[in-house]
Parts: sequence; structure tokens; C-alpha cells
Amino acid sequence: MAESELTRSMSEFLSRLQDDLKEAMNTMMCSKCQGKHKRFEMDRDPLSARYCAECGGLHPAEEGDFWAESSLLGLKITYFAMMDGKIYDITEWAGCQRVGINPDTHRVPYHISFGSRSSGPGGRQRSASKGSPTSAADLQEFFTRVFQGSSGPMPGGPFPPPPNPPGAAAPPGVPPRAEGAVPKGDAKHKRRKKVRRPLQR
Repeated sequence: MAESELTRSMSEFLSRLQDDLKEAMNTMMCSKCQGKHKRFEMDRDPLSARYCAECGGLHPAEEGDFWAESSLLGLKITYFAMMDGKIYDITEWAGCQRVGINPDTHRVPYHISFGSRSSGPGGRQRSASKGSPTSAADLQEFFTRVFQGSSGPMPGGPFPPPPNPPGAAAPPGVPPRAEGAVPKGDAKHKRRKKVRRPLQR
């Protein structure tokens, strides 16, 4: 009885957490207002996502592309970006950033970086870190491993082991370090103090 109740409450918690993460993933941080703006996923194929008035056709979009399209005889401008392999309407964010892009252009006017989702136009796309979950299925698998353990129980649970105290033996597979040795990159270089000399007249 208690186990099924615990399982049910954990399932509800994970479901709510997944909904909150989806909502957070569909917002963009704004460097102008320090707030968040919603982005809306569009049902567009990335291979024919951008309208070009010059050619009268559709062009493919690449990750990080940021462009504008007009409608209602040019009275309404909608801003789009390709993020995570999908096309999003990011007009709300672009309006707050006061982005001025000519709509329906042949070339992509801007490439933006979504590494932190807070930078403005002009950056280049950074690849996501290998350890970060990228889809809802990956998130679900991640939470399942954290809360239920992976294929078997790990010593110390899902958390890494604490560092060894000084003088303790190193774990197997880790080369021993000489006492008092400074790891590469930890040594601080002495900086020379800048001397100000009076201006000679």
C-alpha cells in the first residue's frame, strides 16, 4: 500500500516537473527587461522554413538562423528562429529587444546563440554539452535513473563520491599525486606591478 502510494506520488511529482521544464524550455531570457518571453513552436519543415520575396519561394533554415517575415500587406512582421532543430515564433522576444530586420530577405540577416538564451543577435550557435538532456524522453530517462538508480545500485547513490582527504589512498584507476605538487593549470603566474612614471616636460 505505502509503496504504491509512494510510486504514485513520485510519478505525479515527475509529471509536474516535466511540465515545468517544458514551460521553461519554451521561454527565452531577455537581456533588455531581464524577464522571460514565450516562444511558440511552428509546424514548419526546416528545409522550407524561410519565405523569400525575391525568389517567391521557401528556403531552408539552419540552427541559429534568425529572420523576419511579413504578412497583412507588410503591416505585420513576425520573427522566427531555428532552435533545437525546430522553427519557433519569437516575435515577443524580438519586440522587446527592438530588433529591426528587413522581412522576407533572401539571405539570413542574423545568427543568434541560444546557449544561455539571453544573448542578442550576432552570436554564433554553440553546441549543447554532451551531458545535458535534449528531449522529453531524455529528461524522463534522466529522472528515472536519478530516482530509481541506473541498472544497479551505485555506491553512494546517484551522487559522485567525495574527494579523498589528504594522506588517504587514491581510488583504483587514479594515478597518485605527489605531496605538495600543484596540478597543471593551478599554478598562479606572478604579475609584474605596473609602475607609473611622471610625465616629463
